[in-house]
Amino acid sequence: MILATAAPAGAASRAPTGKDARAWSALVVEAEAAQMAGDWRRLEQATRRRAAIEERTYGPEAPITAASWSWIGQALVHRGRDAEAEPYFRKALAVDRGALGAAHPQTLIAMSNLAALFERQGRFAEAEPLRRELHDAGRSLFGASSAAAAAGAVALGDVLRALGRATEAEPLYRAALEIDTRVAGEADPRVAADLGALAAALDDLGRHAEAEPLHRRALALRRQAFGERDAATAQAYARIAANLDAQGRHVQAEPLHRLALATDQELRGRSHPATAADAAALGANLTAQGKSDEAQVLLREALAIRRKVLGERHADTGASYGALADALASSGQRRKAEGLHRRALEITRAARGERTPATATLYAGLAGDLVAQGRHAQAEPLLLKALEIRRATLGERHPDTGRAYDALAEAQHRQAANTGAEQMSARAVAIVRARRAADRLAVGSGPDAALRRARAGEDSVADGRPTFRRYLTVAWDASQQTPGELPRLQNAAFTAAQDLNISPAARALAETTARAALGKTATARDARVRQALAGQVRELEGQLVQALPQNDPGEAARIGGALDAVGRELASLDARLSRDNPRYAETVSPPALSIPQAQARLRTGEGLLLIVPAGEDVHVFAISRNRAAWNRITRGQADLERRIRTLRCQVDDSACSGRRTAAGESQATFDGQVAFGVYRDLIAPLEPALAGVDRLYVTSSGALAGLPLALLPTRDPGGVPDALAHASWLADRYALTTLPSVASLRASAHSRRGPETRWSFVGYGDPTLKGASPDRRLADPKALAMAFGPLPGTADELRAMARTLGAPQASLRLGGRATEAALKSSPDLAAARVVAIATHGLLSREIGGVDEPGLVLTPPARATSQDDGVLTASEAAALDLSADWVILSACNTAAADGTPGADSLSGLARAFLYAGARALLVSHWRVYDDATAALTVQTLAIQRANPRLTKSQALQRAMRAVRTGRLPTGGPLPGWRPEWSHPAYWAPFVLIAAEG
Repeated sequence: MILATAAPAGAASRAPTGKDARAWSALVVEAEAAQMAGDWRRLEQATRRRAAIEERTYGPEAPITAASWSWIGQALVHRGRDAEAEPYFRKALAVDRGALGAAHPQTLIAMSNLAALFERQGRFAEAEPLRRELHDAGRSLFGASSAAAAAGAVALGDVLRALGRATEAEPLYRAALEIDTRVAGEADPRVAADLGALAAALDDLGRHAEAEPLHRRALALRRQAFGERDAATAQAYARIAANLDAQGRHVQAEPLHRLALATDQELRGRSHPATAADAAALGANLTAQGKSDEAQVLLREALAIRRKVLGERHADTGASYGALADALASSGQRRKAEGLHRRALEITRAARGERTPATATLYAGLAGDLVAQGRHAQAEPLLLKALEIRRATLGERHPDTGRAYDALAEAQHRQAANTGAEQMSARAVAIVRARRAADRLAVGSGPDAALRRARAGEDSVADGRPTFRRYLTVAWDASQQTPGELPRLQNAAFTAAQDLNISPAARALAETTARAALGKTATARDARVRQALAGQVRELEGQLVQALPQNDPGEAARIGGALDAVGRELASLDARLSRDNPRYAETVSPPALSIPQAQARLRTGEGLLLIVPAGEDVHVFAISRNRAAWNRITRGQADLERRIRTLRCQVDDSACSGRRTAAGESQATFDGQVAFGVYRDLIAPLEPALAGVDRLYVTSSGALAGLPLALLPTRDPGGVPDALAHASWLADRYALTTLPSVASLRASAHSRRGPETRWSFVGYGDPTLKGASPDRRLADPKALAMAFGPLPGTADELRAMARTLGAPQASLRLGGRATEAALKSSPDLAAARVVAIATHGLLSREIGGVDEPGLVLTPPARATSQDDGVLTASEAAALDLSADWVILSACNTAAADGTPGADSLSGLARAFLYAGARALLVSHWRVYDDATAALTVQTLAIQRANPRLTKSQALQRAMRAVRTGRLPTGGPLPGWRPEWSHPAYWAPFVLIAAEG
């Protein structure tokens, strides 16, 4: 803005009188003083009097008069009177453009004033041509690489973003970032603003993982430049919180939202539009967390501020109506939500137009209200509008476009239009898969791209689950309506079920398989280092997010520096791995297999069972080399989980009573009829597809993965006396292998060992423990020694394994030699083909002081980071293994928490897969030493005596021996007791492998 102090050359018809000239000069001085003092009322009054003199002297078309009109407009703006300011800005721009030309600095200031007013009022379509003209003028006057050109690009980008055209805004922000970094340096506040704007545009485009590191850098720069209590810093907090919300990380986002709100309340006041925006964002965050009551309070406050300050027809007021409607909808108040969604839609359409993402979101919200009220036919046209707008403005691959397809699929499905619903749902599935692939295979050689690749899938897996669940539902119903489509739908559902069932264990096995395929090479070592660093990324990011609202910039900077260092190292490793093995990235994240692809990996006599809970239903797929079948247990998940809990209590009464059955006590009665019911409902309908199969891979998740299928009877026991001794078990029909994912089935070539190395062995067990108080903290080695009793039977078990494998006694580390330090530093561990650890197993938080699962070893005299007596899952993951067998002869080494969507395996089992184990033998519950010793030893003995048997077949025969007391040779099993026929004794162990 300029303040003219003299008449322009050639202006107006007469010179001012002496009185007017003196008055005018005095008013100029008064206006300048008022401006400096921020006294906008006084500035307005002085400038109005000055403008009257200028208009009388020079005329209304004079630039000097226009300059005063601009100042009057500015004074009105600062007093919150935009509507009164607009005609002054319009007059000033018209005069300046006509008298001075479009490129004159005073004209550009007038243009900027009017554009900013339009933007405050949400009139972005009117602001766009002005910002374009300003952008072009800045480039023309100052150069395409000037700071002015960068500022113009950012301002135009902001308008385009507000119009829902983030695709056009992105290159403008990138250009501004490049210019400002070069001109002002990487630490300049302008660079922070550019980074924040670019990151916000990427969020608009659904590229949240790509945006996150830019938000972090913008925040760090603003904290450094402006401090913690600054409006710009508050905006950066708000933006990174919104990014976390978009990734589903609402708990992490909440404290950042609260910090932004508190800062703006303090600095700008409780009635400022920015404060309202913060309150609205926090309210939406709480809605997403199910805290509807607290959310509604904040959302009503934001709405009240916006109605008062911005007006009823402002776009932000419409957004507040929509957010409050969402909160009401989440609490079941759909009729009230409907009215507010309609009001929000009316305002937003008027303020922003029909074809904007904000309008599409409100169409979708209103449609959701109608669907919830059973008014599906009314909802469908609204959803079609939302879909059309999102496809046009966001593109086919945007996550919001996918959600529109998904919502439309639900509405059509509820109207029994299952063919159309399946087509819509299939498109939603394709979008989720494309987004996952975009993160996993992110292009770029820099640290940000490397970090994005490293954490790919962790959040997008959870975000995509509702889409895959929906597809399974509509595809099944479509297959019932159109049986001729069954082969196609069954295959599509099979792949969707795999995408729904992605787990950390599956990723660990895929990474191990990829690493093993590289052999003992430098590339394999790079792959292992990359695995370790990738595991640190999300942990560091979580620490950083927690540190941000703690008002400790030093700690945040330290963690941010560590994350940047990891990113640089990952970028270097990715470059080498891509050069040495171009298919490495694809190998570590294999796509879901189609039915023909899975069949091609099966061998004669092999089959596959995929069990996937999906909402209230359970879907089961059975595949053999030449057959496939699919069944849905409609609304059966809750009942199946109830029956599984019943059976778990009967094989592991500590899971229900907290007390393990002691030696000499009778085991709880096993309800064979309940177990048979699970078999009848889950497996029997599909067994025709498994004709000729005697080796079965099983992939499952949630509570359904917590019960080994081996203990399911295949005939109804019907209350027959001594039923356990005469039961027909699934373990007799099939040799079972737990497969973390379908895609991991024979994902690499079979590794053949020479006879001299195949059975090389190392064993750890019988740690020196005293037993007593289980409530003492494990951080104290003395307390650890007292918390668990000795396990002399494990020494006998390991010695028997060594004898069976022909291994020397020196291969054993027993008693005081069975230490964590010895295991970690053993030179034999990496080369051993059979690794056995026989001891106490811990679940996460089972004992105070240990927050992850682990294995108890002999405690040291003094705890150190290398040895505190517990080999935790994270420490196990750091081991270097290449074993064909890892036997964890301990309690609960396979057990996970069984919650919906949870991993099917414990962190301990996953850790050993990550460390390089080719196959694991692990337990689902607390095991009995003598029966366990018999089972593990017999499994190894049977496979060694019959090299053509698979691991699963050896385990199958060992289970039968423990259950019946008869060895495969027909002789008696030493030490056998009749109670071993109970599944609690012979069924806890499962084999986990990619090849049975």
